Amino acid sequence: MTETTDLTVTVLRDNLAPEGLKAGHGLALLVEAGDACLLLDTGDSAETWENADALGVELSRVQCLVLSHGHYDHTGGIEELLRRLGALRVVAHPAVFEPRWAMDGAPRYIGPPLSRAELDGLGARIQLSAEPIEVVPGVITTGQVPRDAWPMPNQSRLRVERAGSTRADDFIDDMSLAAKLGEATVLLTGCAHAGLVNIVAHCESIVGLPVRSIIGGTHLMHSPESEVARLSAELADRGLTHIAPLHCTGESGRRYLKEHFPGRALLAGTGDRLTANTDGALSLVSE
Repeated sequence: MTETTDLTVTVLRDNLAPEGLKAGHGLALLVEAGDACLLLDTGDSAETWENADALGVELSRVQCLVLSHGHYDHTGGIEELLRRLGALRVVAHPAVFEPRWAMDGAPRYIGPPLSRAELDGLGARIQLSAEPIEVVPGVITTGQVPRDAWPMPNQSRLRVERAGSTRADDFIDDMSLAAKLGEATVLLTGCAHAGLVNIVAHCESIVGLPVRSIIGGTHLMHSPESEVARLSAELADRGLTHIAPLHCTGESGRRYLKEHFPGRALLAGTGDRLTANTDGALSLVSE
């Protein structure tokens, strides 16, 4: 694959937001790689694009939307995005439209808000692939992630409807983005349901450069510190230098990562911009 000379990521939707922007349980990242511009996820609602307006983001520049997986908190803003932009390339895993549920007492639907046919009608040009796709120069999807490097986090309350039955979700649709810089890779995650170490290992195998930084959800919101410490040690051993944990990391997960990546955990939220150097090191940009 090619490489990009620079990378800037703007958080358009996250669980945390300053005054003047809207927080919500969702994630949307605007990714600028060289001259290219794309989105990873849409957040949980149309408020994502109100944040984009407030930040002065020109959504007309967006060339592609990548969906990390089929949960509402990453797909809920897609209808309004398509109404604004019309035709748009949308890249996702083939299982992204499977109905999904959270077992919080009574089953609660948490899948995508619209079917593929409805998105087609709104102008989506959907490209489904379980294999990696270079969506813009220097940025590639991971495709479906093998789970053999690290045990997946416990997510037993989440279910998927497949082949006429409901079962524990195996998150085969979970995929991330990898940006290839000069000397390293920056990994952009949605929720990291496949497990951070598994994603990092797979990313390195397809890009051929070490993952030095991670931006995005980590799904550590229910993890004890002992688990976060073990995970952090493994990531550090693999060469990770910076992490910007968002969304499903949770308050405790953010605190633990800050402790175990001292000076290298960037606690960003809605409205923040992060840039990466060619060695993969992250900086939080202050306006």
